[in-house]
Amino acid sequence: MRKVVVVGGSVAGWTVAARLAGTWRGTVAVTVLQTPCAVPDLAETGQVTAVPPEFQSALFDPLGVAEDDWTRACGASFRTAVRYVNWRTEGPLTTAARTLANGAADHFYRPRAHLPECGNNSLSPYWQYLRSEGLTAEPFDYACFREPPLMDAMKSPRWLDGRAAFPYGWHVDTLVFRAFLRDLAVRRLDVRAVHDSVRSAERDENGMLTALRTEKGRRIEGDLFVDCTGQQGLLLGKVLGEPFVGAQERLLCDSAATVTVAHDDTAHGIEPFATATALPTGWSWKLPLPGRFGAGLVYPRARTAPDEAAGRLCELYGLDPGRAEVRHARYRFGRSRRAWVKNCVALGTAAWQVEPLAGDALDEVLGAVGLLIRDAPSLDAREAPAARFNRAARDRYERAADAVQLHYAAAPRADSGFWRAQRALPLSGALRECVEAHRGGLSPEPGQEARYGLLSALVPVPGGLAQGTSIGYRPDARRSAEEQLARVKRRQRILLETLPTAHAYLERLHRRAAA
Repeated sequence: MRKVVVVGGSVAGWTVAARLAGTWRGTVAVTVLQTPCAVPDLAETGQVTAVPPEFQSALFDPLGVAEDDWTRACGASFRTAVRYVNWRTEGPLTTAARTLANGAADHFYRPRAHLPECGNNSLSPYWQYLRSEGLTAEPFDYACFREPPLMDAMKSPRWLDGRAAFPYGWHVDTLVFRAFLRDLAVRRLDVRAVHDSVRSAERDENGMLTALRTEKGRRIEGDLFVDCTGQQGLLLGKVLGEPFVGAQERLLCDSAATVTVAHDDTAHGIEPFATATALPTGWSWKLPLPGRFGAGLVYPRARTAPDEAAGRLCELYGLDPGRAEVRHARYRFGRSRRAWVKNCVALGTAAWQVEPLAGDALDEVLGAVGLLIRDAPSLDAREAPAARFNRAARDRYERAADAVQLHYAAAPRADSGFWRAQRALPLSGALRECVEAHRGGLSPEPGQEARYGLLSALVPVPGGLAQGTSIGYRPDARRSAEEQLARVKRRQRILLETLPTAHAYLERLHRRAAA
């Protein structure tokens, strides 16, 4: 291959272009056709993008872009965890954590860090064992991770000298970050940028795309075409006619209202985490940036009108509905039947999309473009990698859909028609098996740790938990787990004493940018 065309000028599109150009530098010419975005994706609507830690190692480090440089340029803040509020208690619309039966606040964290390991065992079943035996009342996240008490204290994940204390990602202004990626790709990697719209496509006798015709009369040739046009699916869906498989049988939410809210960091600090708050009609997110935060309300349009959603979003954050600039979007949740068709590959939300409860969208973009780089096709065999790429895309979609549905299925809420209807939807076989394994006190299989963490937070001691689980038969495993839990506690104390607040760190970082 000599020419790759990326269609779509979103953050995902420029991420893909920069990653391909940086990896294939000098061997493949990359062009980005920036098409008008008739249907903006979630990050574009919400105006805040979550950037995973892997972004630094996979894209910026190989190009020599220092973390401090791009985070200053993009006005970034930290994303060390997601804080879940009111997923275990029923009640009216509010962002304040309600009180659980045991007197604790109804919130828990999903840190960016992985669950610590102790030999060949997981801390999750040992914590369940302690909880079921009445040996601890400490929540799963506070017992097994370093981060929760640090998040309560709004601590930075880095010391002032720049050393990292634990894993973290970032929140960035979407428009600024997109411009930074575009500048990086064009100026340093020789990516060609074209502002135009797709009018038609040329194909050869085998059905392969050979060129795109634009509204301004351009003809853009390519050997491989990457569709990053989000749910518009301009190439995969509209040109190649690949059908979209919806997920209405599993997920109800299909719409979002978003708004940007001013915030006094000096008075209140900066939260180094995202927040997901359960509501009677859906859920709300909060993504902090210096001086402001992006907020959104995700809901099913069949049950809530857009104006009603906008009013509830403004009520949550104390805004005047008549003056607030609320943005609306509707999303298709599901997947394209195939993500790789002929010589066209769909990445990001052009391939599949679920609610952001599943995780950071750019995580999936990086993973998919990594597969494309690993299995870069030859000109004579451009469909050779398609089968396993499609299988991987399908598997990633299923895992993401399971992750979203588990939030609703495990949450003990039934206080509205929305929650009752969502919880009544059938679970996949893999998800049912995971829930049963957790209920039985079994250790998580590879890739299930995040699900176990969510289940442990939402259902601390499942009904019918087997008291004689495997951890009970192994004194060595119990000792190892006890030592690991003690290490977590020691590390929490040290970090609470030595780390600055996120506000102190970010104020210093961005003050240097202003200077």
